[in-house]
Amino acid sequence: MSHTSIKGQVLADLVAEFGESPLEEKAEKQNMDEKSVGTVSLQKPLSLRVYVDGAANQKGSGVGLVIISPETIIIEKSLRLGFLTTNNEAEYKALLVGMTMVKKMGGKMVKMFSDSRLVIGQVEGELEARDSRMQEYVGQVKHLQLGFESFTLLQIPRSRNTHADSLATLATSSA
Repeated sequence: MSHTSIKGQVLADLVAEFGESPLEEKAEKQNMDEKSVGTVSLQKPLSLRVYVDGAANQKGSGVGLVIISPETIIIEKSLRLGFLTTNNEAEYKALLVGMTMVKKMGGKMVKMFSDSRLVIGQVEGELEARDSRMQEYVGQVKHLQLGFESFTLLQIPRSRNTHADSLATLATSSA
């Protein structure tokens, strides 16, 4: 694991342990001529890039996530799903897990990258989600989108998503 991955994991562990956004407003009081003056320091909203991928095969299904902060801190997540899914369901699960992690980290602006043409097309309304399970996933994504100041979902070629793909494939083989 690289140094930035370790720092990212430490950051993720701290966020998970304390449950607070590291970027919340900070207020200080200063005494000036016996008057209390409050100052508020607002930091720029946390903007993250997230690469997601899902995988399903005979061994199981899993998701892979690569979260990159503006400081290029990289958080990698490989998660085995405890139930059988289709590949498309695993792709949706990866997207939903990524969105949830960004929210828990205090992210307000996110660019999500996926190589699933179907998922991107259904979420963007370019493709119809005919299956009731796919419709439910689209609804969950749309609901989570509302919690972000800025949300972008982009399709990328598989060749540009190999890191998340490897993590998803790893999750399918772990018990």
